[in-house]
Amino acid sequence: MLTTAEQQAWAFLSQAPHLASAQEVEARFAEAIAAFGYDRFAATLVNAEHYGKEPQTLSRRDFDAWDERYWSERYVVHDPCVKLLLTSPRAFAWSDARPLGDSRAQAMWGEAADQGMNDGYVVRVFGPAGQEVLIRMSTPAPDTDPAHRAVIDSLATVFGTTMLKHWEMQDDNPDYGIISERQAECLHWASRGKTDWEIGAILELSPRTVHHHIEAAKKRLGVAKRQEAVLKAGELGLLRKF
Repeated sequence: MLTTAEQQAWAFLSQAPHLASAQEVEARFAEAIAAFGYDRFAATLVNAEHYGKEPQTLSRRDFDAWDERYWSERYVVHDPCVKLLLTSPRAFAWSDARPLGDSRAQAMWGEAADQGMNDGYVVRVFGPAGQEVLIRMSTPAPDTDPAHRAVIDSLATVFGTTMLKHWEMQDDNPDYGIISERQAECLHWASRGKTDWEIGAILELSPRTVHHHIEAAKKRLGVAKRQEAVLKAGELGLLRKF
């Protein structure tokens, strides 16, 4: 028989891909990991070439104070978690990384503990266009229960994948004028002769998502062809921002 925590985990894993909004996904994920003792989390969109730079946030709950301290103190230079991220795609606990740190890293762990973050778990999720989502979770417990690792890994993987989908589809509703900003971005690069694959590489979207945005823009602009959408958007001044 499943425990209450396992039941909550299974509910999230089965429901998350079908939830209508990123806010719902965040709320359900928070409930699911809380059952395993994790009370904070953050999901950021990163690139292996950009480790060391503050990444774009997809979701964050109660990680703000720690992230502000982490970047202001430049702990990223000494953080042994970065070493693990650069050498292996596997998930790991902060306690796995501690032995690899220097004295500055030990100071970092001490400050994290002072903020009620005694251990954490880090999971990487890779998107279809080469995106990388880093999910960090923390717990006031002294370490991560080995028996829970596989479940937490699965929860974070589904969370990261689902949040990436919502991020890709953001601005799908027009928020300035006739088409959305994301649709205008795609049309801008289409006007430069870029293919869906090339646009996806530039904007860190999947080619399928780029195609979706251009098709949506065509519908809103009342045209049937890609080039017609580019021309009409240009005539309406919708591409000037880029």
